[in-house]
Amino acid sequence: MRPLRIALAVLLFAAVSPLTASPASAAADTAPPVLADVTISPDTVQVAGVDLVPVTVRVRMTDESGVIESGEMGGGTLPALTLQRVSGSGQSLEGAALKLSSGTAQDGVWSATIHVPSTWDGRWEVSQIRADDAAGNQLSIDPREAGKVAAVDVTGTHQPAVTMQFTPDPLVGDGPLTVQGRFYFKDTDKGIPNQPIFFGADNICVEYGAEPNGTTRADGTFSKTYPKGDAFLRCVGILRPASSAFQPAFIVVTSGHPRVKPAVTATASRTSVTAGTKVTISGTVMPYGVSTTVQVQQLRNSSWRTLGSAQVGDGNRYTFDVRPETAGANQYRVVSPSDDDELTGVSPTVVVTVGSSGGGGGDDETLPITGPAALRMAGGAGVLILVGVGLLLFGRRRRNPATSQPSADR
Repeated sequence: MRPLRIALAVLLFAAVSPLTASPASAAADTAPPVLADVTISPDTVQVAGVDLVPVTVRVRMTDESGVIESGEMGGGTLPALTLQRVSGSGQSLEGAALKLSSGTAQDGVWSATIHVPSTWDGRWEVSQIRADDAAGNQLSIDPREAGKVAAVDVTGTHQPAVTMQFTPDPLVGDGPLTVQGRFYFKDTDKGIPNQPIFFGADNICVEYGAEPNGTTRADGTFSKTYPKGDAFLRCVGILRPASSAFQPAFIVVTSGHPRVKPAVTATASRTSVTAGTKVTISGTVMPYGVSTTVQVQQLRNSSWRTLGSAQVGDGNRYTFDVRPETAGANQYRVVSPSDDDELTGVSPTVVVTVGSSGGGGGDDETLPITGPAALRMAGGAGVLILVGVGLLLFGRRRRNPATSQPSADR
């Protein structure tokens, strides 16, 4: 009877469960968060030099299941806003993460404080707001299209500026690279002394947080030498508090890519061969990432002719097979091409000599047959023949007396 009671209990539970389901599950939230209001305070700012003025953006949103903080692929968090520059010149967009500052997730105010520099001279408007709710719905809206305009007018004076150069120019290979320049004020051209600054490379210029890692000299100049240079992005700027943990913020910044002439090496697996022998030309292209393919060329009739191309792979290495046919010195080189002749990398010339008998034999799959080896083999064969003849004669001598000797009885 016990199994029967258990079965009846299961059936009863299954029958009752739908009746006890919560109203929330019966009516799931399918609507994105609703933008109720957006404001900026103060909405007028005056700022000079490298000073900063904080402004606060407040966004009120409502949602049935509740607005939540969520991460985005590639970094960043939601809810978030974007400010767009609609007048003035320079940086055009600024992003900021929003945090719940009052109310609830279902009806609350989300805020972000942005530190405005003098280089923001002009008018800035909130151009986008994005937010997720607990049910997986997302709001993405330009509040201006909904009639909700939030703006700040910035009057920036005595603005800072920066110059940057690379030495040497171009950089050859992965040798030392120096980044140098000067921070100054536009209106007076006076250098900005003893100013903490940030040097960045590659994605660090645009991702993650940042802290000062350098200082200007008394005249506003700066320099930093990297022991091994490359073609990746370099930047230098004066930081300000960031509105997002996933992106640095600057009062002023400049960036650029060094011009790089690749350093190309080339060696041949054999330097003396017979005609048609496979020879592998290999080498490296430095620095990393500056070139993905190289061209292998041969000097023919005083002109370099391209034989083909090779991929630059792991360890910045490439390989290319040639089969020289012309007797004498065959000259090869490897080129990392560029639209700018100054940035075209060329290896030293590699010489492979083709002789009548050669010194390298045939293909990798065969063994060379040379004069001295053939003579040794012929000599060995001759010795074997003489030994064989001697043994034959010796055998005949031993057999003849046994068959021709007269019997003692006769």
